[in-house]
This record gives sequence, structure tokens and C-alpha cells, in this order.
Amino acid sequence: MELFPGNNSQHGSPEIKAQIFNKIVKVMHLSTSDTLLDVGSGDGYYSSKFAEVCGNVIAIDQYADGSKNDFYANLSIEFICEDACAWIAHNQLDKVTQLFFSNSFHDMRCQDVILKSFSNKLTNGAYLTMIEFKLDTLFGPPKSIRLSKEELKEKVESYGFIEEASIDLAMHYFISFKLVK
Repeated sequence: MELFPGNNSQHGSPEIKAQIFNKIVKVMHLSTSDTLLDVGSGDGYYSSKFAEVCGNVIAIDQYADGSKNDFYANLSIEFICEDACAWIAHNQLDKVTQLFFSNSFHDMRCQDVILKSFSNKLTNGAYLTMIEFKLDTLFGPPKSIRLSKEELKEKVESYGFIEEASIDLAMHYFISFKLVK
């Protein structure tokens, strides 16, 4: 069964992603002075859209196949093919002003480690934005690793972030946090 016509990806066709992007970009506080880190960037769709509004985009994904996608053709996107947990732990993030996860945080085996790194390494006022599967969505990761919006909020806020915005999407939810030190 094809979940999205013309695209077998559970994460959606470019048309579905465009609808999501157009909703979330309005509340993300993005500017040309931002450096955005797209963690688990996949096919690069969101990275390419963020490159249109941010000064610098770093896309990190452990699977190099995605980097061959045309979405990564924008020269202002730096693609890093590495495990995000290791990369975040070993790199300075002081220039990163925006963090973005789309359907990837639930897969991170190092959630608490990277949240602590973000809290310690990012400057006050940095944003952490996430799109995750709703618990009752019929496709996606196993329900045992999904986080409800409330669970995610509790986890992230325990590291010094506060919720700035949230949007209820059809099969996902969007939530944005700001680091307050």
C-alpha cells in the first residue's frame, strides 16, 4: 500500500512536506543570520527550504544516499554524513542558532546526551524545533519509541528550553522550543 501517492516514503512527498513547511516556517523565527542544523536530514527537502531563508544550513544524516538528492544542490547547505550523536558530542555548536529534527528525534539512541550538549553548547535564545509522529498515526516508527507531544515537551524542557509554539498537523505534531539560560 502506498501511503503517499507517487512516493513510498512514510515521511511524505515533496507536496506534503511543502504543506508542512509553509505552516511551520511562519512560527520559526528564521533569518538570514541564522545557522540551522538539520539533524537526520534525510532526502534534504527541509534543508533546501531552510537554505532559502537562513544564511547557513548544516545537514547531518548517517546515510550518504540522501546527499545525492537534488535537494542538496544548494551551495549554502553543508552535508555531513556521520552519526549525529557522535558529531554533536564532538563539535562546537556556538554558531548554531536553530536546530531542526523532522521525524528523527525518536530514533536517536542518545536523546538525553544531545539535549544536554545543546543546553551546554548553544547560546541563550537558540531554537530547537521538532516534527514528530503522533501516537495514533497508522504508519511510522514502532509506537514503543514514539513520544507524545507532552512527553517530548517534558524531556526537552528539563534541559532549559521553553515551548515557544506548537502546531497540530494531520499525522504529526510540530513543537518549537527556545533555550533560556
